[in-house]
Amino acid sequence: MLRKKPLEFGKGNITIVYGTNGSGKSGYVRLLKHVCGARETGTLHRNVYETGSSVQSACISFEQDGIPKNHAWSGKGICDDLSSVDIFDTSFGKVFVSSEDEVSYEPPVLSFFSSLILACEKVASALDVGANRHQSKKPNIPTDRKVTPEGIWYEAISAKTSTRDIGKHCIFSSSDETEMQTLQQRLAEQAPAEKAKQLRKQKQHIDTLVEDARKYLEQLSDENCRRVIAAKKKSILKNTAAATAAEKVFSGGELEGIGSNVWKELWEAARNYSVSAAYKDAEYPNVSNDSRCVLCHQNLTQEAKERLVSFEYFVKGEMQKTAMDAANEYEIVSQTIDALPTSETLRTRIDAAGIPQDEVANQVTDFFAQLQTRKHQLAWIDSEEAIPDPLLSPKWIDETTAQSKSLSELAVKYDEDAESSNREEIKKKLNSLQARKWLSEHRDAIDEEITRLKLLIQIQKAKKSTNTKALSQKKGELAEILITDAFVQRFDAELKALGASQVKVELVKSKVSKGRVLHKLQLREASQNGLGDVLSEGENRIVSIAAFLADVTGKSSHAPFVFDDPISSLDQSYEEAVVQRLIELSQDKQVIVFTHRLSLLGTVRHFAAKKSIKPNVVSIRSADWGTGEPAPIPLSQSDIKFALNTLMNQRYQDAKKAGENSEFEYAEILLKSICSDFRSLVERSIENDLLCGVVQRFQRPVHTLKLKDLAKLKAVDCNLMDSLMTKYSGFEHSQPSESPVELPKPDDLLADMTSLKSWREEYAKRTA
Repeated sequence: MLRKKPLEFGKGNITIVYGTNGSGKSGYVRLLKHVCGARETGTLHRNVYETGSSVQSACISFEQDGIPKNHAWSGKGICDDLSSVDIFDTSFGKVFVSSEDEVSYEPPVLSFFSSLILACEKVASALDVGANRHQSKKPNIPTDRKVTPEGIWYEAISAKTSTRDIGKHCIFSSSDETEMQTLQQRLAEQAPAEKAKQLRKQKQHIDTLVEDARKYLEQLSDENCRRVIAAKKKSILKNTAAATAAEKVFSGGELEGIGSNVWKELWEAARNYSVSAAYKDAEYPNVSNDSRCVLCHQNLTQEAKERLVSFEYFVKGEMQKTAMDAANEYEIVSQTIDALPTSETLRTRIDAAGIPQDEVANQVTDFFAQLQTRKHQLAWIDSEEAIPDPLLSPKWIDETTAQSKSLSELAVKYDEDAESSNREEIKKKLNSLQARKWLSEHRDAIDEEITRLKLLIQIQKAKKSTNTKALSQKKGELAEILITDAFVQRFDAELKALGASQVKVELVKSKVSKGRVLHKLQLREASQNGLGDVLSEGENRIVSIAAFLADVTGKSSHAPFVFDDPISSLDQSYEEAVVQRLIELSQDKQVIVFTHRLSLLGTVRHFAAKKSIKPNVVSIRSADWGTGEPAPIPLSQSDIKFALNTLMNQRYQDAKKAGENSEFEYAEILLKSICSDFRSLVERSIENDLLCGVVQRFQRPVHTLKLKDLAKLKAVDCNLMDSLMTKYSGFEHSQPSESPVELPKPDDLLADMTSLKSWREEYAKRTA
């Protein structure tokens, strides 16, 4: 419901808000019910003819104890200052008639219990809100892992689950990861026996690689290197001594290099030739008569024979023998270091061992490269001080040794797999490991869930202390005496005041719930208590009003009453009884009545005048933008003089201006509206002026004392009214299309309105 102007109820005793059906009355009432927190608020709709979602809001201004206040309503919540305002509409008939409800009034002695119960309910509600804020974020474990011991434990975790228990089930190590992968491989293997052979072959390659590494590490150890260097030094030393001796022996030689290694090779070659071919039966050198040189085949002179004998003596001498022994020893020691594999051969062996080309493979390659470098360095080192730093046993040897052991163990397991059917057992173990891995990945969520469960237990313990059963029981006992009897008495009194004593209903206490005393209406002394099935619609309405008034009049508050069409379905007698009761209530509290019936408006004015109360009448209507727009009150209920002046001084001038501006269609519409309203004013003037108000529409009483004023009536008065009624009746009653009503000229219309105004002024002054 939109609004362009505020709807003002005024400060008077009673305010009547009039509007035709669809003008927005119910919308205002529903809004007030939501703002004031009334019973059966119903749904407050947005503009259903507009697309999208608009924000609901309203601004309510009121005065409390003489202090002006404002409340901005934004679609939710209530205004505490207006919570004592009581509102009656059609839905209230369901409260006591169709169901049961709590009496609003409470004696001061029970307010303590009510406050305590309310406090308990608010605390319980706050605890529920707090609990709802802590919704479980516990992730769902995969279905196939729920059946594992870990999954069963996870599904059963509670506030009592200990940290130790969490640690036991949520730890997943690198060894667990390895085992899980192994189990997956075992399940995937279709030929476990063949796999066992492959694993053992791979193990053999690893073992060989490790053994070679350890062998080379031993061969190139500091101790062995020192042994090689010592043999090398000894060979060099002995060879030097032999060379010195040879120099002395061969000092008279004609050629250079005698006694050198090359020369020694030549000498040994000559020896082999002599003993194997030239002089098989003679010792070398053969210096017998007629002997020849085995190299040049010349006859040996005595000098040559002596030289050859001296050469042989040198070669077979002690120093030379020592030098040769030292050289042989160096050769033997050097051969203790085997040739290392080439880089290509090493890569092949690494692949055969199943070592992936990663950090471990790099470590193996680097280690053998260091061995090769150490061996090369040893060839030119002459002293122990020059030996490089020793090589330590590399980390990869331990890792691959452990891998070799794992391969051996795994091969045994594959042998077992080949010999027996244990796949189900492997699956169970694998699922268990996978479940534990899942738990380890969700450890934080598990800790959070257990913390949440512990908090909820605390909240539940706290909520138990808010139980209102004992308070309700005690309050019910006191309310039986302090509330129910008084409430029933007020209800009976209201039925009587509304002229409905003959309706056989009674108000009885039904039960006490959470400290609230609930009442319901039932047929008195009847076998069937269904009021809705027995009472007429009007009887139901009058009984509902009586129950409402019995409820709210027990309060000490002076907040206003709001009624939405209270006389709906009521006959004339009940309608007048209700109006008189509302007038009585308005003397202590403001009464606001929404209605679409002009008869109610007339009845209120009549009975209000007897109490010297002047009702405040406001009107609302629908507009092109929506409903609920404040509007002038209907002419049938407004002051004739004021309405006539409005037609002449405002609306006629608007029509005249539209015509002068060539807005002929708009001017015609305005003139038709003026003619229609003028016709209604003429009719009202006949009732109130010509006939002196003896009988009026929408009012039941006949003012017989005013009959004496009819003596001043003349024929000319009747003729004037007859002519005006005849002239303008077509604008209030439908006419045949073939003879449409012709609009009077604006000047003629103004003249007619002026004549009525003048006549009323003269007639009011006329005496009988």
